[in-house]
Amino acid sequence: LVEHLTLISGVAPSVATVNAERNGKRSLYLGQAADPALDEDAMAAGNNPSTFVLRVTDERIDIRGLSDEGTLFGAYELLEQLGVRWYLPGALGRVVPRTAEPRVALQQTAQAPSMQLRVLSGWLARDLPWYRRQRLGGAMRSTGSHGIQPFRRNQSLFEENPALYALRGGERRLGQICASNPEAPLLTAAWIRERHEPTEEKFYIGMGPNDGEGYCECAECAKRDGDVFDPFYGTTSVTGRYIWFFNQLLDELEDDYPNLHIAWYVYARHMMPPPVELPPNPRIVHVFAPITLDRIRGMDNPMSPDRHVLRWVVDAWSRLEPNEMAYRGYYNNLACPQFPFSQVDRIRHETPAFLEKDIHAMRVEVIRQGWANNAVSLYLAGRMMWDVDTDVDALLEEFYLKFYGPAAEPMGRYWDGLDAAFRDTPYFTGASYPYFAIFDTTRRAEMRQHLAEAGTLTAELDADPPYAERVRIAEWGFARMELFLDMIAARNQHDYNLADQKRYAFEQLNDKMADYVLEGEELRDQRRRSALINYMERSDTRGNYFNRFFRSAIVAGHHRTVEAGELVAGLPDVWDFLIDPAQVGEIAGYHRPGKLGGNWQPLKTISRTWSDQGLHYYKGDAWYRAHVVIPEKYEGRPVYLWFGGVDNAAKVWVNGTLLGTNREPLHGLPGEAGTFRPFDMLATEAIRFGEKNTVSVKITNDRLAELGTGGIVAPVMFWSPHDPAWQPGG
Repeated sequence: LVEHLTLISGVAPSVATVNAERNGKRSLYLGQAADPALDEDAMAAGNNPSTFVLRVTDERIDIRGLSDEGTLFGAYELLEQLGVRWYLPGALGRVVPRTAEPRVALQQTAQAPSMQLRVLSGWLARDLPWYRRQRLGGAMRSTGSHGIQPFRRNQSLFEENPALYALRGGERRLGQICASNPEAPLLTAAWIRERHEPTEEKFYIGMGPNDGEGYCECAECAKRDGDVFDPFYGTTSVTGRYIWFFNQLLDELEDDYPNLHIAWYVYARHMMPPPVELPPNPRIVHVFAPITLDRIRGMDNPMSPDRHVLRWVVDAWSRLEPNEMAYRGYYNNLACPQFPFSQVDRIRHETPAFLEKDIHAMRVEVIRQGWANNAVSLYLAGRMMWDVDTDVDALLEEFYLKFYGPAAEPMGRYWDGLDAAFRDTPYFTGASYPYFAIFDTTRRAEMRQHLAEAGTLTAELDADPPYAERVRIAEWGFARMELFLDMIAARNQHDYNLADQKRYAFEQLNDKMADYVLEGEELRDQRRRSALINYMERSDTRGNYFNRFFRSAIVAGHHRTVEAGELVAGLPDVWDFLIDPAQVGEIAGYHRPGKLGGNWQPLKTISRTWSDQGLHYYKGDAWYRAHVVIPEKYEGRPVYLWFGGVDNAAKVWVNGTLLGTNREPLHGLPGEAGTFRPFDMLATEAIRFGEKNTVSVKITNDRLAELGTGGIVAPVMFWSPHDPAWQPGG
């Protein structure tokens, strides 16, 4: 209050004890110093610790919260009524009106949050000012967890009693627990008793399966699961075993902890409800984390059948009548290097829909948030979780006007256009893959024009308010995305020289934005600093999403066609395609050259993903076939067949001759084995020079479909090295 009232008026207010002489000035009383009679009004609004009352009379101002957090949020309310806004972290995101006599209306306002818990999680530092100023917080409680104590990473317990852990392939293995083992809930109960005194108070503990696979295969666990089939994974759901485990645990602790609630993620292979004969204890809190479903659109968007699945899942669990449910979704674009992204339409519709379904807690992931590209969505998320009745259109209009000043109109068109790009298109693959289709040349030109107009309107303005800088960071974010799209377009045309030039420019701008810290420079964990893009996207960090999915193919393609050799023939975007759920393709000879019967259909490889061609839920084998002429001039030289990346396993033939796989190929190749990694196969002996050659690929995709990709995901080409002794990695 002192800081912002000084910024507003230029005069620092004095701070004194409640007994100090007022000198005729209106005084502001905070927290326990405020009128205790206001507690009754606060409780009438809601008993969440974030609740507060703001009372303004001719004599005094009182701000009294039901906790220190509530009082803090009341102070934010007062400042917001005076015109202060915090749109981005740090000084660049702060809007402060200037007036010698700040005025606020006479009132008594009681506010309580719509959502009892409001969290944006995943490296977003909760102790930084921006986070608090969005009134995020609420009742401090767990809302789900990966792992069950005391079993997690407990090597000594595993050695002492391996039967507590998952049976996999006939052996007990450290990792997932054997949830049906009757000792498991007893040991967990003992662990809880060691750390919590018996109490009738309500409290929460988060636990659940470890993230990933490795579930127990014993007969008792399978019995608990029943016959509940998970169509999204194409296998039996493992929900039942964990519901049984939680039920046993809560029964064991009933006398000492009658109000203990266990929160767990309704997620991955435990997203489906349990068998009907195994009703959950009402004190199991189901936290929806639909990672395999579309994470871009709201559950009422007709462009996304996935999101309607989420509505079905929520309804199915709500019929089991739990005491509470929570939402643990995603407001980030999972596994994307943080390109321009909008969740406005989703947030405005989905937040009140969750509240209507008695979901009162939201802990939404925004890992690696990009403040140059997603600021509007994150700001709106905080406001909607606080008040689901927020007038979104009015809020956005105010955002554009206050934040961009004279550039409000073109920047409003830019952000609204960005939201429409995701709202109104039928592409929903995760990571950066839908950007190729969503941001076509027409849309890119329109958005570029909006930014150029905004830049012109702010170019000559002084730095206070910093309108020009606010426009500039949005321009950087969009320019970074365009460099990426141009790079991929060049890659897809096998122009690896241009692609590598775009890569270099991309990485230069990328690192500039990662080093532009808005707030939290003092934090030792650089991932938690609020920068234009997250530190983890720096080009020199491990885990960088661009490096993981795209960089290696660009660098490898450039090395092969520019530095060490030359392009012989590029394979097309469209291949003949056939799914093989019965796994009969090799027996049926799908790899043979020449004409084949069957219902082969054309499928794109590098311009569209499996999800965006109707294969989002498909897990299993699939086949690709393409034909290409290899010029006679390469006869007598080594020729390699190169793949820029597949998801997740590939077995390759040329003219019916097996070359190998991307994991265990022949001739000691590929050099960079793994999903989304490029690999080579020596094809010289299998090629018919001067003739049409048939390339056949069997893809096996049987992993978690978090991204929704599959099959061939990057260009394929034949190339020849200048040095006949060349080897991958050499």
